[in-house]
Amino acid sequence: MIVLIDSLAIVCLILAWWVAISSYPRLPERIPVHFGLSGEADSWGGRWMIFLMPVIATLIAGLDWFIFSQLRDSPKMPAVMELPLHLLMLELTALFAYITWRTSEVAFERAKGLGVWFLPVVLLGILGTSAWMVIAGKLH
Repeated sequence: MIVLIDSLAIVCLILAWWVAISSYPRLPERIPVHFGLSGEADSWGGRWMIFLMPVIATLIAGLDWFIFSQLRDSPKMPAVMELPLHLLMLELTALFAYITWRTSEVAFERAKGLGVWFLPVVLLGILGTSAWMVIAGKLH
């Protein structure tokens, strides 16, 4: 299961980079770089900023995989925490890939923002997985 989750995270990273690289030449000079609580763009920057989300996602994934390799055989991390940790990494890479795609959509005026459902869904998913990980670790 963990191999599947990690494979999906890699696919999300590839998609984020593909969106950024393929859309960059056609992007307007200014693109949204921040979205408010309502999901609407509230700050704009240069088009090169389309690469910010894939860079952050790649750094997070690389750091996570490094940490996972260090903790894999450690008695400090119970084995029951491994699955939610990998799932959390997948959620974060998918989140950054979505933001990259949606940023390009807003820049091309095909969308207005991230959507009102974005924040509640993201918080529910990430907090739910984090709670699962903490509870699993405490019960072990």
